[in-house]
Amino acid sequence: MDTIRSTVIDRARRITRTVPQAVVCRQSAACIWGVSVLSPPQGDWPIELTAPGHLAVPGCVTYVAPLPDEDVTTHGGVRVTTMERTALDCARWLPRVEGVAILDQFARQGVDLDALWRRPLNTWRVRDTLSLADPGSASPRESWLRVILVEGGLPKPSTQIRVELDNDRHAYLDMGWEDFKVAVEYDGQEHHTSAADQQRDADRREELRRRGWRVIAVRRDVIPGQIAGLLHHVANALMERGWQPGPEGTTRILRRIRAARRGRRWR
Repeated sequence: MDTIRSTVIDRARRITRTVPQAVVCRQSAACIWGVSVLSPPQGDWPIELTAPGHLAVPGCVTYVAPLPDEDVTTHGGVRVTTMERTALDCARWLPRVEGVAILDQFARQGVDLDALWRRPLNTWRVRDTLSLADPGSASPRESWLRVILVEGGLPKPSTQIRVELDNDRHAYLDMGWEDFKVAVEYDGQEHHTSAADQQRDADRREELRRRGWRVIAVRRDVIPGQIAGLLHHVANALMERGWQPGPEGTTRILRRIRAARRGRRWR
């Protein structure tokens, strides 16, 4: 267990044992369930609680709201919202990129996304966020990248695309569009910094290129500073391969690119 999560669990366990009506929720609950968030809770960050009435608990933020018994459980000695309720709360209250990243990870842990659609807590915003979720993302930043592409006006990509290689080998592409043989991959610092890693990536992508794939690698520093260039690059690659966004689609993409250049969020 990493240090940050261990610290959050220890603090949350003490709080919920001391305050019987308190239930850990939202990002704090996601951390307890083992989900990585784009802005990880630090050990001294407030623990998020929900309760039927106002609570003045040092080091905590309390949201006053009714909570059905079926949405509460115990995990690691902490009274916490269930995985399903935590996923819905994060989808409802967090920025979309972070909400989708959390939904993706919960889906990989077995949370039924279709069942979440039928929950009474659904709003248009939650449904919109749910529609972007995909358990195929291998990391929160892959989720973030996928959301940026879709909200930028591009078609939703498939994830973990299997491509057959020579000698009974195969490769998995992070995300892409099989009809156009365009893929986008996130190159995280943790796996792509050494010379050996970079050479392995280059050899793999050259083999994919020979099979007709165009692979666009996205470095960590591209998001958020170079989103406009990323959208322009990927949109051009898709159109060169035959994608036709149409006049309305083209206008939407250009509007998103202009907004990104101004450093503005479009939602």
